[in-house]
Amino acid sequence: MGQILSNPVVEKEHHSGFDSFTSFGLCAMQGWRMSMEDSHVVELNVMEDDDKDHIAYYCVFDGHGGSTVAQYCGFNAANVLKRQTSFQNGNFRQALIDTFLAIDEDLLDNHSFKNDHSGCTATSLLISKLNKVLLCGNSGDSRTVLSTSGYAKALSFDHKPTLASENSRIVAADGFVEMDRVNGNLALSRALGDFEFKSNKKLSPYEQVVTCIPDVIQHTLNYEDDEFVILACDGIWDCLSSQECVELIHYGISLGNMSLNDISSKIIDVCCAPSTDGPGIGCDNMSIVIVALLKDEETTEQWFERMREKKYSNFISFEERRRRVFQYFKFPEGDNDSLFDITTKKNHNHLNHGLTIDDSMEIDDTDDDADKHVRTQGGSVDLFSLEALLDSSGIRISQDGNNTSYIHGAALTEMLASLSGATANELRRQDRIDEYEEDDIEDEDNENNIKNEDDSDD
Repeated sequence: MGQILSNPVVEKEHHSGFDSFTSFGLCAMQGWRMSMEDSHVVELNVMEDDDKDHIAYYCVFDGHGGSTVAQYCGFNAANVLKRQTSFQNGNFRQALIDTFLAIDEDLLDNHSFKNDHSGCTATSLLISKLNKVLLCGNSGDSRTVLSTSGYAKALSFDHKPTLASENSRIVAADGFVEMDRVNGNLALSRALGDFEFKSNKKLSPYEQVVTCIPDVIQHTLNYEDDEFVILACDGIWDCLSSQECVELIHYGISLGNMSLNDISSKIIDVCCAPSTDGPGIGCDNMSIVIVALLKDEETTEQWFERMREKKYSNFISFEERRRRVFQYFKFPEGDNDSLFDITTKKNHNHLNHGLTIDDSMEIDDTDDDADKHVRTQGGSVDLFSLEALLDSSGIRISQDGNNTSYIHGAALTEMLASLSGATANELRRQDRIDEYEEDDIEDEDNENNIKNEDDSDD
């Protein structure tokens, strides 16, 4: 499960925004991990000419081996997308692929990343108002899910080394899979960065042991059925199935007093492990974005009303879901107030990981030290917490000759494969819980046997 802290860092990063096309709520939290390695992009419209089309762009990047690649992606992905010829020509499927390839090329060309061994998964979403389509580009085990009529529809599938198609590529590139990991090391088979797994110069980027190439799934929008999209890192999906997450969001909507921001925050509360004594789930960084799909001229509040009018029922509460996720933990019986003690500290704004902000967008962030903000390409970054965070870890922010900011330092196959990957993930989660409980029972039996032997000796 990696190195973990004695107590989780539970201050949360919150963002929300809306325009006439989409509305979103975002929450991210470091949790039990030694550092925060997630970043994200939330762009309500990446089109310079709004009369041509209205394109919303959302991404979640989940770093591993360090945060530098994920941070670079968060700061630069939107601009990399916009410079692609395929994007400018309206070929959005190819644009998502070209963007991932271009990011890897930019990282390789950047001297600051020469000795950097970090990488990140990426799940990205383009929504075209003109064409009424969703396109998801996914590389790794972060995941994007569509809620349609209350049911989860996979817009991505998890790239694990154990999948037959992924295993075949790995072996063909002279790699191997051991302990469900690429070369016994990496738990996922596609990622940005991770160049130690992409060093075979005889092979194309598509053929490397680990490839950055995303699988792209396209979905035609039907606003009567299609409700919202979830983008989240595997810290969420280790704890919740796609359907469970959809149902939790609908439950939050039904309460009538929660924003998308509130709901995303509560889902992280549900998923954060109450302790590190269990099988390891809930101890990862966590990031989740909920994107509401608005009809023409529909406000966010009208969207909430439309969702509640569907009158879904039988969705279990946040409290009950938390009890089920961490069923090995002895929560106080009937005491729902104490279920979320681990995450109820006062929230503070932390590093705005890759946030880009449209001028028409309303953001709920507040900061008493307004002078510590710097405007970047379409957005702002809170440098007060940023400087303190990076200085303490020996990481620096620099700009190249093109005024591009970067952080450096030491520091489908088919839809069936998607559902199979998600199901396998859930089975592994339950297996870990069952194995933990069996070990716990076995330890208790051993203690009883020892006690009986002692009693007989007396």
